[in-house]
Amino acid sequence: MPKLNQTHLPDRLREAIEQLERGDEVDAKKNTTLLNDEQQQALEDAWNQQQVLRKKYKVPKTEEEKKKIGWKDKREVRIEIYKKALADLEENIFDIHLEQLERQQAKATKAYLKGYFGAIEGQNKDSAGKIEIQRAGFKANYGHRTSRDDEVREMEEELLKRFEAEMTDEEREQRELLKETERAQERARKNRFK
Repeated sequence: MPKLNQTHLPDRLREAIEQLERGDEVDAKKNTTLLNDEQQQALEDAWNQQQVLRKKYKVPKTEEEKKKIGWKDKREVRIEIYKKALADLEENIFDIHLEQLERQQAKATKAYLKGYFGAIEGQNKDSAGKIEIQRAGFKANYGHRTSRDDEVREMEEELLKRFEAEMTDEEREQRELLKETERAQERARKNRFK
């Protein structure tokens, strides 16, 4: 079973809240799994306040009396804290997903580098790195083109042709000068590394 991370927590919290609201029992161990230290402390403090109320007042007989003195049972306290935790997570869900993606990317990069630098003599280093990425459970990018890539490339070429057809003579001349400059720079770069 995959390890529980921050991106899974909203669904797990919703599930626990629904169970509690239905009247089903939710294991107390879920508090440590679903809540961070601060939220766990808030749950403990809220329950301690209820304990003080229980010593101070008798058990209320009506819902009005319960609301008036703030009387809640353990289930209601947990629901309240779980809902606050869910609201906090939903507020920061974008940042949570970004952090998770960064961690996964770091792990994939580490796996690639392990394979790349661990390649034996005569073995393609890039290939060894990509193999190691797959062994680590990630999908390696082999640079395959899809039909969508081909469609996008065709659209770009059509747009370039249309833009070139609409250019003035001066703009065409400037573009040719730019292309010649780029070719000269590329030749100079190649000659420098020979």
